[in-house]
Amino acid sequence: MESSMYPCCIAPIDTTFLREKPLIGGRVLTEEMVLKSSNVKSLTAVERLNLWSCDLSDITVMNKLPNLEVCSISSNFIESIKDFQNCKKLRELYVRNNNISTLGELCYLKELPNLKVLWIQKNPISELENYRNTVIRTLPNIEKLDNVHVTEAEKETAKKEGFEICIPKEPTPPTKQDTPTFSNWRQTIELSIEEINKVRIEHNLEPLHIDKLLPPSHTHKRNNHILQAVFELIKELDETSLMEIHKDINFRLQAIRAYKNKINK
Repeated sequence: MESSMYPCCIAPIDTTFLREKPLIGGRVLTEEMVLKSSNVKSLTAVERLNLWSCDLSDITVMNKLPNLEVCSISSNFIESIKDFQNCKKLRELYVRNNNISTLGELCYLKELPNLKVLWIQKNPISELENYRNTVIRTLPNIEKLDNVHVTEAEKETAKKEGFEICIPKEPTPPTKQDTPTFSNWRQTIELSIEEINKVRIEHNLEPLHIDKLLPPSHTHKRNNHILQAVFELIKELDETSLMEIHKDINFRLQAIRAYKNKINK
């Protein structure tokens, strides 16, 4: 269990300092926060880290924790787990209830030989088709997934039915003609609405919907540019490439639907 990752004789870590200045859309995890939370003097000394529900969206500092063994970072705003790829000693990772939506993210954990426990439920990817089989196929050394032990029979099934996935490509840096400001603004609004809706639901109020708050002109114009580029690209692709795109489109559609369901609950 995630709550038992630390021995009972150790007093709970006080993480209230992480909430002193909440930021819209989540905060950046800093070296100072890590050191205070783990009560050590250097990043290389960090072996266990508990950052449950700390409003985090940026965990880049994880790249500087080579000796991290157990990490609980559930109930935040994390969209990627790529920053764990250098934590070669990582044995247990608890990342429930975040915003991870792409199965390709699992590939960042493939080179972690000691990783045995992964809890990643309540992310958009956990709603995708063949989710458990794909995780087990991608990470065959996992012994416990979402608090359920992985059986040998499951491993055999996963080899046949799990999807073969690869690391997501890094996005191309935006040019002056692109609209990064609007994209970042939409992401910020989405994350903020999720938190606002939690409060509204507690008070029996109707949740807000992102589509009603975004300027339709921006969305329509941006989508038209993207569609034109996609149509031109499709003309140049062979059958194998088209099949790969078809698979990615299905993954993306499932992730979007899962995210909308999460927002509307």
